[in-house]
Amino acid sequence: MNAMSVLDNIPLLLLMVIFVLSMVGFIEIGFRVGRSHQSKPHKAQMAQVRAIMGASLGLLAFMLAFSFSMAQHHFEARAQAYMLEISAIDSAYRGADLLDGDVPVIAKDILRRFATLRLKTSKAAHAGDIEGVIQLLRESESLRVQRWNLSEAAMSGAGEGADTGIFAQSVLAMIDAHDARIQATLFNRISPVIWITLFLMALLSMIVMGYQAGLTGTRSSLATWTLAITFSAVMALVTDLDRPNMSLFQLNQQLMVELENRMVEDQFSPHPGNR
Repeated sequence: MNAMSVLDNIPLLLLMVIFVLSMVGFIEIGFRVGRSHQSKPHKAQMAQVRAIMGASLGLLAFMLAFSFSMAQHHFEARAQAYMLEISAIDSAYRGADLLDGDVPVIAKDILRRFATLRLKTSKAAHAGDIEGVIQLLRESESLRVQRWNLSEAAMSGAGEGADTGIFAQSVLAMIDAHDARIQATLFNRISPVIWITLFLMALLSMIVMGYQAGLTGTRSSLATWTLAITFSAVMALVTDLDRPNMSLFQLNQQLMVELENRMVEDQFSPHPGNR
């Protein structure tokens, strides 16, 4: 099990508590080590420790900013793929009216079912139901094959009909958007190497901070907990942005809901071909 799967399976609040307690614990370790050397500190040593502490905390802040930027980019990629998928589904649904025979009815039914599946998949992912997500993705794949077969049949029987190309192009756009969404959600992740480096830097920085406090023989509990909570909160935000089952950050599903509602209303409309 890699670092990403471990972080994905831990609730965000519990992860935040683990981060805070780990940092406070390592500050305490550094403080006790510093206290053991308190009898023989001198100005040069204190200056060196302060310089190292400042450099380590600054580097940790840089790594957090870098990781947050990567996670934010991944979140934006998921949002963009989501919008492209909605646009492609809507275009395909409208383009189905241009097909001949009973094909429009079949195509629209498949698209309605696909939109419903996408909403169910998002709910399952938010609930952390990985098995449910996998099953729904398999059903989506089956519908994708059916859509493609319809577009192939429409194009082969179109002859000069350029209108059928609208449906076929929209189906291709749906496939591209769906693949991009899966790629952005499941595979565009912060590398485990970066996560491990970030955790080690955070813990070592806390040790240096505690060591400096131990050398002086004084420390502030308020400052200790404030620093630990601040860095832990940022790390928790980065974690939530990067993983598929986000808790704090959610893609607004209202557009997909409205699209599904319009499809259902069109299904029971007395003139389903008129939009």
